[in-house]
Amino acid sequence: MAKTGKGCLGFFLGPALLIGSVYMLFWNEGEYLRVAQALDEAEPQVQQVENVESPAPELEGKLVFMRGQAATKDVLRDETYGVETNAIVLKRSVQYAQWVEKKTKRMGTEKKPMFMSEQEFNRNRDDEWIYTYQRYWKNEPVSSCAFHDVRYRDANCVFYKEQNQELRAQNVQLGGHALTASQISRIGGNRHAIPPTQIPPTLQGRAALDGNYLHIGREPEGGVYFAVNTKDPAIGDVRICWDATNPTQPVSLVAVQRGNSFEPYTASNGEKIDLLYTDLLNSAQCFEKARSTNIAHLWGVRFGGWFMLWGGFACMLSPLARMIPFCRKLAEAGATIISLVLGSLLSLLTVGVAKLFFQPLLAVFLLLLAGALIWPIIVLQRKAPPAQHSKKNKKHNIQPQA
Repeated sequence: MAKTGKGCLGFFLGPALLIGSVYMLFWNEGEYLRVAQALDEAEPQVQQVENVESPAPELEGKLVFMRGQAATKDVLRDETYGVETNAIVLKRSVQYAQWVEKKTKRMGTEKKPMFMSEQEFNRNRDDEWIYTYQRYWKNEPVSSCAFHDVRYRDANCVFYKEQNQELRAQNVQLGGHALTASQISRIGGNRHAIPPTQIPPTLQGRAALDGNYLHIGREPEGGVYFAVNTKDPAIGDVRICWDATNPTQPVSLVAVQRGNSFEPYTASNGEKIDLLYTDLLNSAQCFEKARSTNIAHLWGVRFGGWFMLWGGFACMLSPLARMIPFCRKLAEAGATIISLVLGSLLSLLTVGVAKLFFQPLLAVFLLLLAGALIWPIIVLQRKAPPAQHSKKNKKHNIQPQA
């Protein structure tokens, strides 16, 4: 019944994946081209600013490049836990001690150890997989309701739930220029840990400090308190840590100067250009990194779309392969290969149609180039059979000598 349900789900999920991935691949080609055109349009207009201490009136509304040390005096506070520091970014990260199920493909040659009972040996395996369980710190609680081994099923719990949090400075200056909220959100840099110094009153009796972490355990029940073992945490324990970026970071940016701040440059195709990198670069390097990011995004989405197409076809073909009563393994392998081939063909077709739509001249050139490369092969193949046929005739026409 469960397999039937999964098969029906695959027939609905498969077409959705195909439609979504085709749209994503098509949109991605157009987006890449728009960004590339905007960068090519913007780069010749950039004017370099040497003195960043005060805005230059003659550059008002112009696309400028500047670099220097971005700095803030803001003090960021995580009020709940009493953590505060002067930084551009303060981040709270929460982790949960959880059982994690891992499965590996059965090889068919596993033997039962002599010390293990048959029931114990079969408990952590089925016809296809071997299941193992380990304890990890995870960024999100792990559902254990569907674990294979009944001993670990529903074993995961969480004693205390908290949200990750990222606080950013509101006021960051580059000399006499104020960075926008969008620019501040892109400032990175090395992070350093901020060790907690106190346990909140609401967590007294169930928390402990351990270096850079605040560990939180089980809530007291009645008058019974449960000690927190930071070296050997129990399933359900929680730990929280904080890290921050320095209040001063080197930045390089390309944007339109507007008053004592900035705004994005709007290209003729409507695409907006607002570059900021946490490094001291020149103008050409900023555009080079932007183009590299655009190319990486193009290929990342292409790969993701191809993988989704493969998965879409697999969702529809795999249930059909499982219905074959004999040679099921071979049928499933064939379904995987066919899904891979169909997904690859559809992804190439989608990218080609998108190129034809967004770059018709380039598409025609590529088609002509492909035709020029293929044509000699076709001509040679047409000429080859008669030549081979004539050789065979000559061979058969040789008369034995007297």
